[in-house]
Amino acid sequence: MNRYMVFTYYVGRALGGMKDYLDSFESIDEALENILAEPNRYFQIVDRDSLCVVRQGLAIFKDVRPEEHLSGDSPADFSD
Repeated sequence: MNRYMVFTYYVGRALGGMKDYLDSFESIDEALENILAEPNRYFQIVDRDSLCVVRQGLAIFKDVRPEEHLSGDSPADFSD
């Protein structure tokens, strides 16, 4: 099994745990490439070693990184 495990399901229709498992990949980028960008599909990428979720969200936004769109001047910046 590769380092990054991908779990994916349609919003509101999760089967739970390994039933939602898609595959494992060597990198986060490789995992993201294999997720279908559908508007009703949700995904989680889990690090096999730490079992922490490293990326998650709606598949249609899989390539969007919110931290790249926030600036210190933005009212949406919630940092202290």
